[in-house]
Amino acid sequence: MRARSTPAHLKVSSYTRISESTTPPRVKTAANYHNSRLAALEARVDGYDNAVQLNHRGTVAEAPDACMAIVRDGRLITPPVFAGLLESVTRSTVLQLAAETLGIPVEEREVDRSELYVADEAFLCGTGAEITPVVSVDRIEVGTGRPGPLTQQLQEAYYRVVRGTVEDHAEWRTPVYERTGARFPAVGASMS
Repeated sequence: MRARSTPAHLKVSSYTRISESTTPPRVKTAANYHNSRLAALEARVDGYDNAVQLNHRGTVAEAPDACMAIVRDGRLITPPVFAGLLESVTRSTVLQLAAETLGIPVEEREVDRSELYVADEAFLCGTGAEITPVVSVDRIEVGTGRPGPLTQQLQEAYYRVVRGTVEDHAEWRTPVYERTGARFPAVGASMS
């Protein structure tokens, strides 16, 4: 499987992620997207691919369109949902694959802004982002400035599962059918 070819350069946004005392950030609602949109626009205007938002406590929440994770000393570290994240199916999938399939220790805890700068690796994960390596934050290289080995292993494991090239976690996949006449064969299936 091919991994995403374009790693991301992020900036820490000046727009603080909405807090539980305003609109619950765990809820997927249109009202919650305005805050994230401002952060994304700010990042693009400043020459970055995306932003990372801090929460009202000053710790990492998430990117406007994806969850954030870092790798330090062989451990995958991600902010907990109470840090201001949308509860993400992709995030849960990635954490489970890291721990169960790859044997990577997973830690859910608050992540300080400075940890983004000293991380060995970083990546975004979400429906659209899938697993996108992060190679710099605020123009400071993350690790070697290239996608890291654990991120690449996670990408490959993720793609194998979601694309069905392995039997693991078949319950996570929903068949997609192409409408052809009165039949709905699996995409790519023979029509004879």
